[in-house]
Amino acid sequence: MGELLPGQQASCVRCGHHLIRIHRYPFDASLAYALAALILLALSCLFPLLQLKIAGSASEMTFLSSAKALVDADFGLVANVLLSCVLFTPGVFLCAIVYLALALKYSQRWPGLRSVLRLAVLLEPWMMADVFVIGILVSLIKLASLAQITLGLSFWAMLLFSIVLTKTVAVFDAHWFGFQLDHLEGFLAQKLRGKGAVSCAVCGFFNPLHSLKCGRCYARLHLRKPHSLSMTWALLLTAILLYVPANLYPMMITQSLGDKTPSTILEGVLLLWSMGSYPVALIIFIASVVVPLVKFISLGLLCISAQSKPNHSALHYTRLYRITELIGRWSMVDVFVVVILVALIHMGQLMSVFPGIAAVSFAGMVVFTMLAALSFDVRLIWDVHDAQDPIDGK
Repeated sequence: MGELLPGQQASCVRCGHHLIRIHRYPFDASLAYALAALILLALSCLFPLLQLKIAGSASEMTFLSSAKALVDADFGLVANVLLSCVLFTPGVFLCAIVYLALALKYSQRWPGLRSVLRLAVLLEPWMMADVFVIGILVSLIKLASLAQITLGLSFWAMLLFSIVLTKTVAVFDAHWFGFQLDHLEGFLAQKLRGKGAVSCAVCGFFNPLHSLKCGRCYARLHLRKPHSLSMTWALLLTAILLYVPANLYPMMITQSLGDKTPSTILEGVLLLWSMGSYPVALIIFIASVVVPLVKFISLGLLCISAQSKPNHSALHYTRLYRITELIGRWSMVDVFVVVILVALIHMGQLMSVFPGIAAVSFAGMVVFTMLAALSFDVRLIWDVHDAQDPIDGK
């Protein structure tokens, strides 16, 4: 890694997975993007996101008011998911990047740098600001024919925040930051010989065999994730069980002139299709129905392949795992659409929207499928492959 030049990157020679990339301006770029994202995040909470006018009545929503609307409707669990994935997790992640970048830029040995690095890596998969923006856009299309919608200042701030946050994640490389921490703190890695090494699942550092904690980030070390398959199966089955009520029970309840109309996910998709909103109907159908099913099948195949002789190459299943890990969080878009409609449409008997019990089940299903993907150790598939074909496994 020390021989890489700015602008270069390294990948695994076996599976092609990205290992490390050195940005041309690593400290300045990470610091600039993280600070800009924090400013935009603050702005997205200060002003209205959307304003709605219908039949002479008007309402507006802010990001924080959307969470309050869920709490008032006794859906605090969904409110916690919203605040955690869109506000708190990105905020803590960005503060961690600022802390690390400043320390490395000015060669300061501040306390807790390695723990902060580990925290940033663990938080990265749970940030969903871009999913929330897609949820806003879907909500706009759903309401366009019913009311007059005005975009508030916080919408543009949230849109820019999601873009800058994505760029921050792109320029932040945990392996490279860890390598620079080693130099800053005078940490000398032991030269490892043969196969006597264990890789840290957090920072990627290679430690001597039988080490209990990573010498770089202090994370607990294991040759393979403990109880990976049993944990993945348990989380996957829990997600499948939650998927059933998520589709059978109402996702939201619309009250208009005193009449309450519950609608499930599929009923909402069919309604959008009948209204001619084909792109939105397809987005909701793919994110809420197809993606969860694909994840269920993919994770099941991965677990079976890690327990028996795989039908395809280990590289094939590794790529399947990377795709499964990538698409999981996008299913949350339907939950965010419900959140936005609940916060925006609250006009008493004229028209109001309330969350349905399926919103809790669906949010739980998304969280459990993400946990299942994170608990799965893809190296188990390579272990089976090497045992079946030891020549290729060298």
